[in-house]
Parts: sequence; structure tokens; C-alpha cells
Amino acid sequence: ELRDIEVLKKHVNKGMHELYMNCFDDYLSNKDKFELLYENVKTEYDAHYLQNICIETKCYDGIKDVLKTLSQKNKIFVITNKPELHSRELLKKLGLIEYITDVMGGDSCAEMKPSSLPLKIVSQRHKFCSNHDKAFMIGDSAGDIKAGNAFGATTVWCAWGYNVSPGTDLPEITINHPKEILNII
Repeated sequence: ELRDIEVLKKHVNKGMHELYMNCFDDYLSNKDKFELLYENVKTEYDAHYLQNICIETKCYDGIKDVLKTLSQKNKIFVITNKPELHSRELLKKLGLIEYITDVMGGDSCAEMKPSSLPLKIVSQRHKFCSNHDKAFMIGDSAGDIKAGNAFGATTVWCAWGYNVSPGTDLPEITINHPKEILNII
């Protein structure tokens, strides 16, 4: 059954399990066959998503130039709740992967945003030292801001992004265009 986009949007950014359970709940309703049905949804959706990862998706204006500039002197990490394989493929298709130092997907470790664990792992992996390195968490979801605050990063809210509010955890900085990032970092 087709679902209204506004109903589905609230399950985005919360990981694939949340998406499967809430967007395919009618299909998964047979409790006796739940495990089999769940595996079918996971397999079919993941394959379809990977094959169609970048049909409508495009970068916000200015993102590629900002990443290119930042990557010349900085390490750039993508911390997302999207699966890592899908995230890397999307970054390739968008022509951004060359600017990214590493990617942590929602399936890359035991926890995902809003937990700060993915940030801790990637920072250890790349020898981040809070005594002399500066961390920024730049995002457009409440999970981004919450994870960044918990990690101790300077949090930057992208007011042009997917969500209209950063949630209850407030960012330190709000920007209205990607190029403003260059004035901060």
C-alpha cells in the first residue's frame, strides 16, 4: 500500500530497523513468519535502495566546493544512520567521496546517532586529540546536534537542510548556506 510521504519522513534518519518496522508494518504483520518476512524486506529493500541510490538525490548548492576546500587542510567524516555501504555509494555517485576521509554508517558500530559512539570510534581511528584538534559536527537533524554535543564538538545547525528544527539540544552555531562553513572552520 502506498503511504503519504509526510508519514514516512518521520522514520528517516532513525536507522534501517526503524524504517522497516514502520514503513513495512503491514507486510510484517504475520507474527508467525516475522523473521522470514523481515529478512525479505531487508534483502529486497537494501538491494533496491543500493541500485537506486542516486536517482533524485543531489547536493545542496555549494556543498561540493565547500568539501573540496575543507578537504585540503582538514579531515572530513560522514556520520550517518544510513547503512555504510549505501552511504559510500551515494557519496561516489555525487562525486564527493574523494573529499571524505571516512564514513560511519548506522551499521558501522553498535550504536548510531544520536549516540556519540560513532564519533568516538572515527576519532580514535584517525588519531583525533582533543588537546590540539578541533571537532565540528555539522548537520541537519536533532540526532546530529545531540551526538555532536555529547562528543564535545562545536555543533553547527544547517538551517537549509532536511529538518526545520534542531530539536531540544541546541547547536552552538546556525548557518543558512553551506559556504558559511568556510567562515567557521
